[in-house]
Amino acid sequence: MTLGSRCDRQCKGNQRRSGSVWSKRMINVLIVVLRAVVAVSNAVIAILELIREFVD
Repeated sequence: MTLGSRCDRQCKGNQRRSGSVWSKRMINVLIVVLRAVVAVSNAVIAILELIREFVD
C-alpha cells in the first residue's frame, strides 16, 4: 500500500461522510421550513377567526 492509495481511500471516505452530513443538514433545514410554514398558517387561521368574530 502506498501513501497515495491510503490518501485516496481516506479522501473517498471523507466525501461519503460529507455527503451524509450534507443530506442530514438538508433534512434539518426542511423540517425548520415546514415548522415555519405551519406557524404562519396557524397565525393566518387565528387572524381569520378574529375577523369572523368581528363580522358576526
